[in-house]
Amino acid sequence: MAKHSQTVSRYLQHSDFFSSLYETYREEAKLLQRIQQQFPRDLTVHLTAAHTKSQVLTLYVDAPVWASKIRYLSGKIAEIAAVREVKIRVSPPQSRQQPVETKTRPRHSDKAAVILSDAAACTADKDLKAVLLRLSKALKP
Repeated sequence: MAKHSQTVSRYLQHSDFFSSLYETYREEAKLLQRIQQQFPRDLTVHLTAAHTKSQVLTLYVDAPVWASKIRYLSGKIAEIAAVREVKIRVSPPQSRQQPVETKTRPRHSDKAAVILSDAAACTADKDLKAVLLRLSKALKP
């Protein structure tokens, strides 16, 4: 009948695929940290992620200007990471848009209500007239 639900974290811990994915993430985070320790902080703070695949290290930076500067260090980075090639990619940080809070209800003017009421009086279509009158009443304070 009803299956027992598992927490997501328990499922992820016991899944071979997700466990290996998480382990890869941890290894790449350690590698990124090791690289960041070897260079000035004002430069390495712009390194956002590292990914290794087939002896190729891909470093992600937050702006093109930093990609150029880090590209000059790719030989030393390759030695630190023990890879044959280093690629630099630009990946700007994703902006999180905060929802706009409306503290007060928008005010409707009496003038708008009068305009809609006048439009309803001049309209021959009964359905449209009814809609305009309802809207006019809704706008009145």
